[in-house]
Order: sequence, then C-alpha cells, then structure tokens
Amino acid sequence: MNIHGNTAFAQRIATYSREADMAGIRSPDFEKDIAETGEMGPRARPHGAAAIADIFARHDMTSISPREIDTMAEQLRDAGFDNFDFLLGLETYGEKFQSHLVEAIQSAGIEARHPDYTQPMDLISVNRDQLAHARRAGAPTEWREAFLARLEAFQAAAHPAPTGLSTAESLVLARAN
Repeated sequence: MNIHGNTAFAQRIATYSREADMAGIRSPDFEKDIAETGEMGPRARPHGAAAIADIFARHDMTSISPREIDTMAEQLRDAGFDNFDFLLGLETYGEKFQSHLVEAIQSAGIEARHPDYTQPMDLISVNRDQLAHARRAGAPTEWREAFLARLEAFQAAAHPAPTGLSTAESLVLARAN
C-alpha cells in the first residue's frame, strides 16, 4: 500500500490493525450489530454523495475533537466515501490512533498521559502548522499540502465563511428598523 510515498505510515496502520485484531479488540458495537441485524455486515445507513455532504456539514474542521474525528471517519466510510488516503490521514487525529500512540510511548517506558479526547481542536490550523514545520525542516510536503487542501475544501463546502455586513452597515440597518 502506498499513500503518496508514505509506505512506512501505511505499514504502521496495517500493523496496528493486525495487532488489534489478534488481540481480539473489536468495535464496542460489534456484538450489538450482530444481535440487531443477524449479520456481521454493517447496518443499512444513508449512502452516497448526499449522505457524505451531510456528514461534512455536521462536523466543523475548525472545532472537532479526536472522538468526533473517529465518529466522522466511521460515518464517512459507511456512507461510501472512498478517498481512503484522506480517511487514513483524518484518523491519525482520532482518539483510537492517538490513544494507541500514547500506549506505545508508555510501553517504551516513557511517562505519558492520555489527553482529553473530547477537547476540540482546529484541525485546519494544526495542519497548516505541520505543513509550515515540514517546509522549514526541508521534509516532503506533497501529501500534507494535498490533505490540507482537501480539509479546506470540505470545510468551505460544508461551512462557508460568513459574508455578513460590515459593522457600519449593521449599525445603519439596526437604526433603520
């Protein structure tokens, strides 16, 4: 698997998935899904472009928590969103992946605490900062640039910037009413 040259990253994801499966770690809803549907497959959920647009509309990339990122990624996958490169990048900011990193650090004997995975972050600003850091370090930036462009595009489509009136125009209209 090659994600724009980031094979090491993809290999870490694959290794993490294999280890989780071997350890018997499953979705908390796994048994519930089987009991409700009688099948191991996903339940019928909204699918297609409209469902995907609705998911992006419900999540603000400038104020999203790692827990919400995991939920969003799962919903996007269930709705048929097939940009797996974007989903893998998104999931690296999610609670599952971040908690795995903390646990890996702890298992190496380094003291680390789990952050509050419900605390929102500005995912777009975080990625802008990471891109700037990569440029300063002379590291490859193609993947980060593409990921940031997608984040910004999805955000702009789902949450357009307000085109409100200027302060002066608002005062004039307020007095007129």
